[in-house]
Amino acid sequence: MRLENRVAVITGADGPVGSAIALRFAREGAYVVLNDIVSRNLDRIASEVVEIEGGKVLIAMGDATNRAHVDRIVREAVETFGHIDVLVTNAGDDEAVAVQAASLCAEAVLPAMRDRRAGRVIMTSPAPKTVDGPSGDRVDGIIALTRRLALGYAECGVTVNCVVPGATMRTVTPDVREAALEAIPMGRLAEPREIAAVYTFLASDEAAYVTGQVLCVDGGLSLVQPIRGGEA
Repeated sequence: MRLENRVAVITGADGPVGSAIALRFAREGAYVVLNDIVSRNLDRIASEVVEIEGGKVLIAMGDATNRAHVDRIVREAVETFGHIDVLVTNAGDDEAVAVQAASLCAEAVLPAMRDRRAGRVIMTSPAPKTVDGPSGDRVDGIIALTRRLALGYAECGVTVNCVVPGATMRTVTPDVREAALEAIPMGRLAEPREIAAVYTFLASDEAAYVTGQVLCVDGGLSLVQPIRGGEA
């Protein structure tokens, strides 16, 4: 198992992609900390982690854009499992919210990762949400943050990467489905498990020499709607 006994904090775990990441991580042997500001599905996801994947799980509710909440989430994770090996920031469909949550969460876990000289931070960019054809270069704050932190922590053996997920079968509403399919070069929507597989790779030892990178898992959408990381 690629993530055996590693502790992973996953924000935005209540959604389709977050829950898929949690289940895949658990299948690979990780202990998962599920965080979200809402709890529509977290109990079910936690049960699946334990009953189906045989993993260990902690639900840590809280607002990932609130420093006090983030500090408490990290404290609960460390008190339960001893340390944090992987951080997945997946909170916020709005870019400003996503950047704020990612910044606070990274700030809370990176010092300990630096001291241990090991760790994985995987950020999620909500950039490619539009489905209306080419839009030119767009500056993306999550990508800029990823690159800045990756450079700052590279010498410590800590990697920081970014995933830009495309539209999934579970997130696209019927009224925009046709437009989405027309915009995506592969002509289909993603399954959440396909996106979770990329997070799993980045969290594993196989990606130990990968940092500061942006992986678009979008069926080619970024080829026609390019994104650009600006200065953080």
